[in-house]
Amino acid sequence: MKHAILLLIMITAARAAETPIVFPDESGVINVRDYGAAPDTTTDDTAAIQKALDAFPNGNRIVYLPAGTWMVTDTLRWPKGEGGNGEKRTILQGAGRSLTTLRLPDATAAFANAKPKALIWTGEKPAQRFRNAVRDLTIEIGAGNPMATGLQFNASNQGCIRNVTIRAAKDSGHIGLDMGFTDEIGPLLVRGLEVEGFETGISTKWPVNSNTFEHVTLRGQRKLGWHNYHQMVFVRDLVSENAVTAIYNEKDSWGTVTLVDVKLQGSGATAKTPGVLNQRQMYLRNVDVSCYSLAIDHADKGRDKGDVATAGMIAEDTSHANVSALFREAKDKTFATAGAVKHLPVKETPDIAWGDPAKDWVSLLKHGADPDGKSDSSAALQAAIDSGAKTIFLPASANFRFESEVQIRGPVERIIGLEGRFFTEGGAVWRLVDGKHPRGLPDAPAVILERCNNRSGGHGIAFRHESKRTLIVSSWIGMNVEGEGSGDIFLDDFCGRLNLNQPGQSAWCRQLNTEHSGTMCRNNGGKLWILGMKTEKIGTIIETLNGGITDAAGIFIYSNQGWDENVPAFAITDSTATLCGINERNFNRRPVSFWVRETQKGETRELREMPWVYLSR
Repeated sequence: MKHAILLLIMITAARAAETPIVFPDESGVINVRDYGAAPDTTTDDTAAIQKALDAFPNGNRIVYLPAGTWMVTDTLRWPKGEGGNGEKRTILQGAGRSLTTLRLPDATAAFANAKPKALIWTGEKPAQRFRNAVRDLTIEIGAGNPMATGLQFNASNQGCIRNVTIRAAKDSGHIGLDMGFTDEIGPLLVRGLEVEGFETGISTKWPVNSNTFEHVTLRGQRKLGWHNYHQMVFVRDLVSENAVTAIYNEKDSWGTVTLVDVKLQGSGATAKTPGVLNQRQMYLRNVDVSCYSLAIDHADKGRDKGDVATAGMIAEDTSHANVSALFREAKDKTFATAGAVKHLPVKETPDIAWGDPAKDWVSLLKHGADPDGKSDSSAALQAAIDSGAKTIFLPASANFRFESEVQIRGPVERIIGLEGRFFTEGGAVWRLVDGKHPRGLPDAPAVILERCNNRSGGHGIAFRHESKRTLIVSSWIGMNVEGEGSGDIFLDDFCGRLNLNQPGQSAWCRQLNTEHSGTMCRNNGGKLWILGMKTEKIGTIIETLNGGITDAAGIFIYSNQGWDENVPAFAITDSTATLCGINERNFNRRPVSFWVRETQKGETRELREMPWVYLSR
């Protein structure tokens, strides 16, 4: 009883410390309480939560779980809806990872058989699971459920897991996060994930479409911390505290792993347990391995460079001797002969305070916006911005049209779509400007645009960053960001285009999905850092010129539209580019045929063979 009381006190203290995420009543968010769910009771909430999920299939809606513990005894499934091509545009949202818990009770009957079964399932292939997300909650697997999986997650183009803990009781749980249960998962972003217990912490599989991870903790797994087979995974800030192998990249696959800023602690590991067992391709930077007798076992049938036997910090290395450089001495294609590589410092995406929706938030509808999209709502957005509100929200139930210029100025710091949709025929231009508020109100130091989707195909909002302030664009489809100021740019879980047009400007991108033809990303004299990028169409993926510095970890090229042999995938002119973990999938026998064109001081050299890592001067 004392232990139970202590646990209750700890949970209560954690809930008190975290500010809950709440939404305005008129937001269009679906509250599971309205469908009969009741937290912190012995009531089975499965049917009620499933009813809330089913209410708006594929509807770009947030299904909201307020603070409390919700009892679930069977799989919660994303709805198909009419036509069968569903299981997308559904967002399960908690009030905070220490505030909202979905709990599978001990020894639940529906999970008693010998086959793995998930508590949450978000849809199988094909790659149409747009915008799915699970946010700000804890998934808890009770004792006596050895084959229970916490979350089987699938998203396409833009979708995410953010601030989620997946926990299993001792000797319970099969896989914490399963992203290997179906093909064609990704691209997507997993950020702020903790997995405690389970046989395997994370599973990633199958050869498309890449998965990007940042700020991940694995702890107390029984078999493997992370099992990868066939998938391209791009990982930064992973901490593993395990007696078992932290990462297994399985043989006989195309699976590649890119690791940056990783700490693997093997306390209690046996003498035969490596920290990493890698049987395919791997890139490592700032990887610290401790308490394993063998740090990294590279075992690709003799094609790798050999094991890393001694524990400690691996500053930078690859599993195979496949580093390419046109203007460096790299005869045996290793980092040693290519010379030292200087990487850009990493900035974390700033956090913008959620604020009080009752005081700080204003609906776009209150300023005369047309929820049916028959008329242009740009003037209404401008009026909302100039009202002095800190947060402007677009209710999920509306479809707004934007066709004119809007200046983002003054104290507004968040424009949030609540997962809703907008459209434009190409006339929308939004500008982040300084010092132009009509009432002279001061500018917020940073502005975030988040959680919105363009439903008009190729037409996106043209966003011009003309400011010294910070811009964050997060979980957004349909925007072309033009950097024309001096402030930092952060793109997270972003589907669109980025151009740094102003020399000296900097951008940090996590999960950048660019599906445009032509030049997909241009860095003109700026500093561009990327963790995870995915492309599909034909064109130069990144152009770096005029003294720019590009530093990318993890680039996946899905080249099934073929390739123009006259177009380089990467163009570098009098600049520096470090491109690590380059991957291609092509199923029409017309892969990329021109990889790099680099020009330095008037001399041009070309690379036609695929590099795994490319280093410019």
